[in-house]
Amino acid sequence: MLTATIDALQTSPTASFSVGDVVTLKDGGPRMTVTYSGPVALNPGDWLICEWFDEYGELRREMFAPANVRAEPRSIPAGSVRWQQISRAA
Repeated sequence: MLTATIDALQTSPTASFSVGDVVTLKDGGPRMTVTYSGPVALNPGDWLICEWFDEYGELRREMFAPANVRAEPRSIPAGSVRWQQISRAA
């Protein structure tokens, strides 16, 4: 009998991330793509530089400690996407 389970979304504190990984902040927030993983000048340790599009469609970039993010699946099930109605003046 199988008694162990695997949680694909749970990352260990020592998890390493690679360029192209999809992550979110552990506190919540948008899905982000890792564009750099490693040391950053004047900051000890390894860091992640992530990019994402905000609610206005603007590209954003920020640096995060790997301990503050968790891995997300690369694909999103179709039923989980929430569409916002966008109205434009003619």
